[in-house]
Amino acid sequence: MELCCRRLLCLALLSGVLALVMMATGGDAPHKPTTCCTEASIRSVSAPILGYRIQKRNLPCVRAVIFETTEGQVCSHWKQPWVMQRIKELEELRRAQRSNTITNSTAVTTTSTPSSYITNGTTVTTTSSTPSS
Repeated sequence: MELCCRRLLCLALLSGVLALVMMATGGDAPHKPTTCCTEASIRSVSAPILGYRIQKRNLPCVRAVIFETTEGQVCSHWKQPWVMQRIKELEELRRAQRSNTITNSTAVTTTSTPSSYITNGTTVTTTSSTPSS
């Protein structure tokens, strides 16, 4: 009889622990994968930086700047002065590349063709530009 009571007590204890674990993890809510930065480094990134993204705090994820480097991702603390400096440098480089791409893609050779028309008794000569191929 005592063995039966022990088993029941162990089962009740196990059920209680499982219930607490289920409540702590949100019950039947979908499991949130932890493919984010759960801690951030204050060390400067030495590998070449290809890009970055900003991660907001959403437990277990911490607020961080994730730098994409040639060696992989690096989670950096967002309050570090060097982090803001690198972001500014990357944004300036991105703007320069974007304006260079726009300038190169819109460069078109044009030829001018003069034309005339009369308005209010005055002859006006205009020049229209057409792209040449």
